[in-house]
Amino acid sequence: MKYVALPHFTKVENKIVKTCAIIAFKKHIPVKVVKDVSLDVKAVQDLVKKLNENEVELVHLYDVIEDFLF
Repeated sequence: MKYVALPHFTKVENKIVKTCAIIAFKKHIPVKVVKDVSLDVKAVQDLVKKLNENEVELVHLYDVIEDFLF
């Protein structure tokens, strides 16, 4: 599994804000997209780096994101 952080824009309370998504790839095919993980793009990029270094399985992604947010 390979994870990538992708900054994107979304509308929140009638304002356009930059947020960050995490995309999970398996053999170059996107298998999961988690949008709006955080407004802190750098923090999400650091999280993705750790996900890849530790070879986290997709089944654990939501738990890792939950821990990251809280």
